[in-house]
Amino acid sequence: MKFKNVLQKKLLDKSFGYSLVELMIVVGMISTLSGLLLPSFLNWVRAEKVNSYTRELREFFRVVRLEARRWGTNCTVNVNSISHNGIKEGKDQYGFNVSCNNNSSSINNLIPPINNSLFQVVNKNFLITPNGRISSNQSIVIVIGSQYHLSGSKNLNCLIIKSPTGHVIKGKFLPNDWITNTMEVSELDSKDILNSNKCKTL
Repeated sequence: MKFKNVLQKKLLDKSFGYSLVELMIVVGMISTLSGLLLPSFLNWVRAEKVNSYTRELREFFRVVRLEARRWGTNCTVNVNSISHNGIKEGKDQYGFNVSCNNNSSSINNLIPPINNSLFQVVNKNFLITPNGRISSNQSIVIVIGSQYHLSGSKNLNCLIIKSPTGHVIKGKFLPNDWITNTMEVSELDSKDILNSNKCKTL
């Protein structure tokens, strides 16, 4: 009878919680798993930001082409230069300015915002004609990446706006040896790096 009472007491004691050693083991396991999984999760989030902005920008230029045809007017697309240190963390800016005669405001309201978690480099300013084509003998190349590209987030997207048709194609930009630790948020390609042949379309 005494043995039965002792056994019941031990079982009851076990049911009320864990020992300090067991808790320390669990906390250690959680910490280890968090340390292993957190970098992968952060890189996934950063890559998704790049993909999301790329999709929005592709759709935006499709709309500009349609509106140029609907209005029967030229649309000038200029790249806004935005320095990495020129905006607050997470504060949205706009990497492009579009002028379509008297209809510029409605188009500019549709420009997808960009902040200093991303960067974009564009090979040149360009003109979309009233028939939705590109008035340039050279295709437009836009490279989009994460500011954390060198520290793990290796997603480097590109858009090609084909000359002269104006069709917008998405791809992956392969060479990345020109990327620095602090890319400007938005800039024109001053070093003649961007080439449509380097954008491998999907």
